Amino acid sequence: MPCGCDSAMSVPPQPIAKPEPMRILQRIWSIWFYILFVGFFALIFPLHWLLLKSKAKWAHNASHRLNMIWGYVIMYPVGIWIKTEGRSRIKRKQVYIFAPNHSSYLDIPICNVSIIPSFRFIGKAELNNTPLFGYMFKRLHIPVNRGSVTESYKSFLQAKEVLKGGTSVLLFPEGTIPDKTKVSLLRFKDGAFRMAIENKIPIVPVTIIGADRALPDNGKFLVQPTIVRVVFHEPIETKDMVVAQAAELKEQVFEIIHERLTGKKRPEELAEAVEAENR
Repeated sequence: MPCGCDSAMSVPPQPIAKPEPMRILQRIWSIWFYILFVGFFALIFPLHWLLLKSKAKWAHNASHRLNMIWGYVIMYPVGIWIKTEGRSRIKRKQVYIFAPNHSSYLDIPICNVSIIPSFRFIGKAELNNTPLFGYMFKRLHIPVNRGSVTESYKSFLQAKEVLKGGTSVLLFPEGTIPDKTKVSLLRFKDGAFRMAIENKIPIVPVTIIGADRALPDNGKFLVQPTIVRVVFHEPIETKDMVVAQAAELKEQVFEIIHERLTGKKRPEELAEAVEAENR
């Protein structure tokens, strides 16, 4: 049985239908959100364009800070408030690999706002094709083409260079947003954990709670005011680990995030099966 799978666990309750006036208000509220989302990014895009013409680290870090401001501007005016827990565990000058759960398209703006050190995000290469945003993404962050082993490996090497250059990296171990009506957390992929061990970089489990309420991945693209909690768990050192322990590290991070996300540990028999598989 593959590790990191909880398809038999804690399915969130189905949302209760809102009265028609509330649905109309939510649509208006969502339009306001998307005006901010697109309008402010278009406003700051010339600065991204100028900064990212340079290869200098300071310029790329400045571009990242623009995205942090963008995150504040699009979320706070529509009542999406970010509360952090455990952020004091993160040292400003330490390089990390951040590994958050993925539940909403808002996760990246949420991470931009809540993570103080500059980081580079590993995300799907399709984002390169997004007008304006794609220009910034492919020059500042690390696109990955999951359909090509060769291209995925190139992205892995690019991330390695970013880490060597003293900048943190963020990637979602699930690889995609799960169907919240079926599972709380998808099984994790290996990339983040192999990268952490091979580069001897601490990995930080991050639990994002409430992003799926703020902007559910249900095809409706409607937002609602919500408090989103971002929990920074204790960084896990990898300097004494070997690559053969990547599955063990993956399981450890999964357990930390899953327990905080759901308030439950996985069924004992599943944990035992995973442990037997990893032996």
